[in-house]
Amino acid sequence: MLDTIDAVRAALRANDEQPHGRQRTVTAEELVDAAEQFDEPELLAYALLDLMEAYENDAERRKLPVVFARIVTLRKKHPDAFDGWAQRATDWRYKWVAHALRSVPDVPLEAVRRWHGELREYYRTAGHDLQPYYGEQYHLAALTGQDVEQAFDLWAGRRRSSFSDCQACELRAQARHFVRLGDDRRALGVWQSVFDGRHSCAEEPHVSRAHALLPLLRSGRVDDARSFHLTGYRWARGRSRAAEEIGLHLEFCALTGNEPRGLEILADNRDLFGQHGDPLARLHFLTGAQQLLARLAATGHGDLPVAGPPGASWTVDALLAELRTEGDALAARFDERGGTTAVGDARRERLARTPLFAEPLALGLRAATPAPAPAAAAQPAAPAGSESVAELVVRARELHDLRHPEAVALWRRIEALATADGYRHPDDPELGPLDLLRAELAEQRARRDGLPDRELAAHLTEAAELYQQVGRVAQAIGCRALALVLPEQDADADTDTDADTGGETDGETDAVTGPTAELDAYEQQVRELVEAEAPRAGDALLTVLHAKAVFAIRQDVPENHRRLGDDLDGRDLTRTEAAIARLCEEAVRQDDAPTEVNAHQLLARAHFLTGRKEAAVELIERAERRIEAAEIPWKLVAVHGWQGEFALQQEEFGRAEELAQRGLKVAAQYGDRSAVPARVQMLLARVHLARGEHESAARAFTEAAARFDHAGEADEAASARGRLGQTLAETGRFADAAAVLEAVRLEPGFAALDVREQAQIRLDLARTLRELDEHRAAAEEFLHVADLAAGWEDGQVHTAVACEAAVALARAGQWPAADLARQRALDSHRAAPHADAAFDMLLRLARVTADTRGPDARDEALARLDEAAEVVEHARREGLELGSGSPDGTLHDTRGRTLVGLGRPEEALAEMELAIAAFGALGPEGNLARAESIRYAALIEGNRLDRTQDALTRLEAAIAWCREIGEPQAAEVLDDLRTHLRRQH
Repeated sequence: MLDTIDAVRAALRANDEQPHGRQRTVTAEELVDAAEQFDEPELLAYALLDLMEAYENDAERRKLPVVFARIVTLRKKHPDAFDGWAQRATDWRYKWVAHALRSVPDVPLEAVRRWHGELREYYRTAGHDLQPYYGEQYHLAALTGQDVEQAFDLWAGRRRSSFSDCQACELRAQARHFVRLGDDRRALGVWQSVFDGRHSCAEEPHVSRAHALLPLLRSGRVDDARSFHLTGYRWARGRSRAAEEIGLHLEFCALTGNEPRGLEILADNRDLFGQHGDPLARLHFLTGAQQLLARLAATGHGDLPVAGPPGASWTVDALLAELRTEGDALAARFDERGGTTAVGDARRERLARTPLFAEPLALGLRAATPAPAPAAAAQPAAPAGSESVAELVVRARELHDLRHPEAVALWRRIEALATADGYRHPDDPELGPLDLLRAELAEQRARRDGLPDRELAAHLTEAAELYQQVGRVAQAIGCRALALVLPEQDADADTDTDADTGGETDGETDAVTGPTAELDAYEQQVRELVEAEAPRAGDALLTVLHAKAVFAIRQDVPENHRRLGDDLDGRDLTRTEAAIARLCEEAVRQDDAPTEVNAHQLLARAHFLTGRKEAAVELIERAERRIEAAEIPWKLVAVHGWQGEFALQQEEFGRAEELAQRGLKVAAQYGDRSAVPARVQMLLARVHLARGEHESAARAFTEAAARFDHAGEADEAASARGRLGQTLAETGRFADAAAVLEAVRLEPGFAALDVREQAQIRLDLARTLRELDEHRAAAEEFLHVADLAAGWEDGQVHTAVACEAAVALARAGQWPAADLARQRALDSHRAAPHADAAFDMLLRLARVTADTRGPDARDEALARLDEAAEVVEHARREGLELGSGSPDGTLHDTRGRTLVGLGRPEEALAEMELAIAAFGALGPEGNLARAESIRYAALIEGNRLDRTQDALTRLEAAIAWCREIGEPQAAEVLDDLRTHLRRQH
């Protein structure tokens, strides 16, 4: 209820937190009505100012002058009701009114200029600089085409003032001026500081990205244009005040051959057709939409259904005619008002543009310019570039001991300096010898997430050897201890590796027979070095104890049991608790808060995995308290990340999301530039995926990639965008997924990825292209993957991908190439058997051959089936497993379908009978396959052989059987076919 002043104030504050849009605008209107019931001018002033802001950001500029008149009148009557903020907000809104009057062609030009005079006089009287006035003069001149250069010089040549538009917005206006003059190079130069993040605001660089699309394309900067389209449109989508920018994205689609993408954008923003509050922005939107529709009509798609104004069904031709009429009329109104043809000329110039590429431009997500750096950290940051290497190393050591995220970037910086040509190591006792620095750098490399075990082991071994050479025996032992507990297989590491160095192995046998004696010996050696006060011996002792704790967890909770659904509740954690207690005790003795926090995280994870949720929560809370006491708040990012991981494992998706968001908030608060918050963002994306929220997951993967970019982790940024492509494909947005994955291949970070991840991204792209029926391009990608996998120890991967390539080439109609690829795949199968892949390939090739080439290719199609039978026989002789429950049944079924394509239904029916029998012999496991073969046999009888009654008899018996065995869905499918055949009969 808005029946008190306090209630209205609270509602104003709440509405201010809402995103701009129709709902916020409606609420703002209601709050003005509510404020008017009280004799409280200050409250009404705030309500009116908020309403004006809502109109400005909801494309309701027609309404701004009336609201502003009320504000000015109120201020004259009650000047004391306007505090400092309200005074400045009112003065600022003089410019909004100027923009609004300029944007509405019904307002006479004399009225617009008269308002400019009022703005000038008020600013002069109030002591404000007149640069904003000259800015409004320029914008009006640019619209009417009168004295544009003179107006630009008067505005751009003046110094900015406190009431000037933000610098990013002014740079956009200046850049657009040069675009109009045809000087794309100069325009892009002006824009560069916006694009690289030096200048930004709530709208920038998003708005500038839309306006820069055409200059980028004309300048040959296709990658930048591709990126600016995807990132800029992501911001603009659904925003009513971004109508002009959405029109530019539609134009981009028309000029780059991406008409399907343009139709998606048009559908996403269908509400814009019903918005008339900003006629100038509407004109830009209509023009962009007309460009898209004209291109579709020119390529023969005039009858294609398209999203248009609500309340009617539209085709391309119909909507094009509607937009052409309205757009021409609206442009004419502006020109009549201005007394020139400038608006109509600009519109006609846009509509005359033709596609810039012979083939569609693939879209992607790679940011072509560096993303804006995060806000400065509240805690110590990396030293300035003027500091010496010795000073940098001392600082890096301090930050490392605190587990400060800046340490990662600082060590990388030191490594770049120390490995550069001509580097001369300082003779500094505090820095130590060069081999000590090399040892530290090798150890730091081993702390990076996501490295394969072999690389981790190599880095740790290198570090240990170097430490040994310089007499740092304790640190050498610590590195060896970490290497000793590395898992046999790579483990995912989505949060802070300090909390789980090395991961765990699969299998209880390895855990039990692990390196217990060696670890015990290492601990004894290091304790002796601690007694002898050897350098960094205390740290080394903590490292060894940490390794023992990790190994204890592997013993008590083996990795292969840590899957959802495994019965882990109540497992004995005696070894884990004892090992972590010793680690924690030593950390407390040394007052090493980061290690103590990590110890709590380790034990919490073990408790959580074994069903002791309350104990895990308590340990995490204890870690949080220790972080606060030690004043190391950056560690909360990892703590919340682990909590989120635990929650996700337990399918507590809401809790997982909450924790991830908290971790990201902490990262933002302390300016964490490391990859840790990026991994928390990846966690958030996976939470959305687990809940089936693919759109939210796509946004989170996008943000994670940007965070990795900020951290300088190009390979992980590429990896995040690869996951984004996968997510888009999973939602059926194959065109978008293909564009993203194609862009990922071009990123600098792609080459730095593990070759298997490169292969996975290319494989995802190939499968996406296949879904788009772009089989030739898909085949090229499959062949790329096959080349990458050719030298792998696991030759089955090569076999499987080579099989996929053969099928894709066949579907692309590249039959000679398909035949060569098939032979290559079979050769690979003989060397590295993958019976399932080879069997499936040959079956699909038989079907594709028959379906696309018909009876003329009878021998080839049947030959593929014979080869498939040989694969099955060879697998049986060699004892190889086949995924198909009944290879014979699958072979007969496929042979039957192939024979139908070859026009031989009688033989096909006989094969289906054999398939039904083979699946029946399999027992319950073959029930669904048997039901499907029965369905197809009935189709052959009813549609190919004119034996409808036989088909109905077959179906009735099968339906009863399916119901009897508890397969109602299969029965329903068969019943639908029975109904269909009865109607035909």
